[in-house]
Amino acid sequence: ILLSLIVLLLVITVYLSTIGFKTDKFNTKIISQIKKVEPNVELRLNDVSATLDLFNLRINLKTIGTDLIYKNKIIGIETIKSKISIKSLLNKKFSFTEISISTKSLIIKDLIAFIRLLNNDPKFFIAEKIIKKGYVVADLKLEFDESGNIIKNYEFNGLVKDGKINFFKRFSLNKIDFVFEINENILSFNDIKISLNDNNILIPELVASKRENEYLISGN
Repeated sequence: ILLSLIVLLLVITVYLSTIGFKTDKFNTKIISQIKKVEPNVELRLNDVSATLDLFNLRINLKTIGTDLIYKNKIIGIETIKSKISIKSLLNKKFSFTEISISTKSLIIKDLIAFIRLLNNDPKFFIAEKIIKKGYVVADLKLEFDESGNIIKNYEFNGLVKDGKINFFKRFSLNKIDFVFEINENILSFNDIKISLNDNNILIPELVASKRENEYLISGN
């Protein structure tokens, strides 16, 4: 009997760790955490797939094909992933440790408007005004403390294709492609390709590091 119970527990553990199960039990909690970032955001959430991470004592959640809605605009979300602390869950405390959002291909101006909800920094306002076209695929990672508050160490990365920027009438920046990584203190851009007045330019690396109220710019 003991051997049978051990085998049964092993089978259940392997099943929950690899295949998992679908549930809507966590939907309300995920939505409430997104609303902590911006209360006016609405989330169309499908069933969530849950798998067990026994080594780290947590449950991994994933949902596919979600729409993020705000101010009558829709942001297409490819996946939302989150992690739940089993210990906190058993103690009936706040359980989410992080949420990761991966977008579909989006119009850049729509995504920048969403970023301004997270961080209404003047640079995002300026970017929204001067960027005329382009598409982006991006990942956003948010972490939470034990009280459920967002920790200021977010990670935002992705790639931009076919961008267009207008600074002044005499300069035309088209066919802009690059890869980016952004966090609280550093803005990093790599493999930047730009057509400036029909001249092709390649910038392998460009980094802006925040120093109090200033930015230190470096790169190649």
